[in-house]
This record gives sequence, structure tokens and C-alpha cells, in this order.
Amino acid sequence: MLERIRKGSLVETAIESLRNAIEKGDWSVGDRLPVESELSESLGVSRNTVREAVRVLVHVGMLETRQGDGTYVREIGRASCRERV
Repeated sequence: MLERIRKGSLVETAIESLRNAIEKGDWSVGDRLPVESELSESLGVSRNTVREAVRVLVHVGMLETRQGDGTYVREIGRASCRERV
């Protein structure tokens, strides 16, 4: 599912890993992502790094955060998202 991060910018690598997981279909449109602690453990980075990566993907429209409910995959064209990140 998610690939552990090895080196380079941790946030950029986390963004890439999350985006790749979504594009591969690990999570479908409308699916809720695991909580920060699970994502940080899967990726091998801090929760702050995961939070920043999610924030960037929300900004480009790939994810949507719902206060008190979680983070969900939004429908967006893949080419358009790749260009933005």
C-alpha cells in the first residue's frame, strides 16, 4: 500500500507516496484515509510531516478534510493534480 520514506524532503516524499497510493486505487474517491498516527507509522515519518503532506494535497484538491470526521479522497483529474504538486 504505502511505501516507507527513505531520503530527500520528507514532506515531498510523503506527498508523492500518498498521491501514488490514491492514483493506484488503494483509496477510491470518497474513501476516508487512515488517521495521522497510522499514516505516519506506515510512512515512517512524524505526524507533523503527514499533516503537512495532507495539507498540500487538500490545497491542490486531491483530498478533502471534514472537521471532526477525517480526510477523504476527492474526485479530480489525475493529470491536473500532478501538474499542481
